[in-house]
Amino acid sequence: MSGETAAIAPVESASPPIRGIWILFSYLAVWGFMLYGLGSATPYLRADLHLTAFEAGLHASAMAIGTLAAGASADWVARRLGSSWLLDMSVVVLTTSIGLIALAPSLPVSLSGAFLLGLGGSFLAIHVNVRMGSPGGARARRLISQSNAISMITAAAAPVTMGLAASVLHAWRVALILPIVAFVVLTVIRPRGPETRDQVRTPHSTLPGAYWFTWLLLLLGVSIEFSFVFWGSTMAGRQTGLSRADATLLASLFVAGMFTGRAAFGRGLGAGRAARGLLAAGLVVVLAGAGLVWISTTPVLSGIGLFLGGLGTAGMWPLGLSVALQSAPKAHVQAAARASLGSGVAALLAPSALGLAADSVGVVGAWAIIPGLALAALVVLAVTPRSD
Repeated sequence: MSGETAAIAPVESASPPIRGIWILFSYLAVWGFMLYGLGSATPYLRADLHLTAFEAGLHASAMAIGTLAAGASADWVARRLGSSWLLDMSVVVLTTSIGLIALAPSLPVSLSGAFLLGLGGSFLAIHVNVRMGSPGGARARRLISQSNAISMITAAAAPVTMGLAASVLHAWRVALILPIVAFVVLTVIRPRGPETRDQVRTPHSTLPGAYWFTWLLLLLGVSIEFSFVFWGSTMAGRQTGLSRADATLLASLFVAGMFTGRAAFGRGLGAGRAARGLLAAGLVVVLAGAGLVWISTTPVLSGIGLFLGGLGTAGMWPLGLSVALQSAPKAHVQAAARASLGSGVAALLAPSALGLAADSVGVVGAWAIIPGLALAALVVLAVTPRSD
């Protein structure tokens, strides 16, 4: 441990009070809205700024790069400024990013907004996940699952809100006022402790070897999730003959499965069981779901497969993250930051890798990557040192 931070207990070691928990939940919910909101805003940006399809697609890449930057730097920021500053900084960065996206007169400005959105949102998620994971054990699993489930609800509301603003008010940008107002209100009502800057500085510590096993497990889990998200509708449409619109609607069952699983964990399902057993069960369910989507030629079975895929994937992030934080009790911020970095890498590369494989062997052949990822995750889980 470095001399500048020795003997300083991190503020996140204590579980936040109930009011604080719900404010943190709300912060993450607003971030979830903007995470999906950028995708909903991109077609409008493309029309307003006269962008090509490639230029419009750069917004997702810019946000992913921001996520990677946050994962690489969040622990550095927390060490030097203090963990509480990480939340304040994330709110400022997010509010700025939304303003840039809403008022962008050109592509460089909107891309800057997308980059800052990924940066600020990931800073925010890292801080919230650290606070939720502080109690450790089953309570940490419940809190992380609850926060992610609530975030998924607001994320799903983003395209609806954007569409209503565009169709009813003829001003899609009005929808972006909501998260700005929410951030301001939450920051005003957020309880603040009496800690000084030095008291909340985060200690620096080397992450233990056991952490990296879980980190790899998280990377594989996020890879599975985004592969389903980006290619599930294409695969279902190819196998069943559904139209693109119907296949997209069917693929929403994956999100429904994820929400169901996270809501169940948030209500305490499996609270008395070891996390690794729950993770193993989830991966088996993923294998079953991916297999059904792979071999099915009927919408019903494909829909069941997609739902099972989401249900099995639901616990990978909240359970895996709680185990990762538990394995690094002296470096929570660093552990959460590196987990965010891994998830950013997975989200950026996994769908592209499956797409490259699809160009070579077709979507049906490339789908084998998903069961392969699940099997690899089971192997990693089997060799991960026990900590629960």
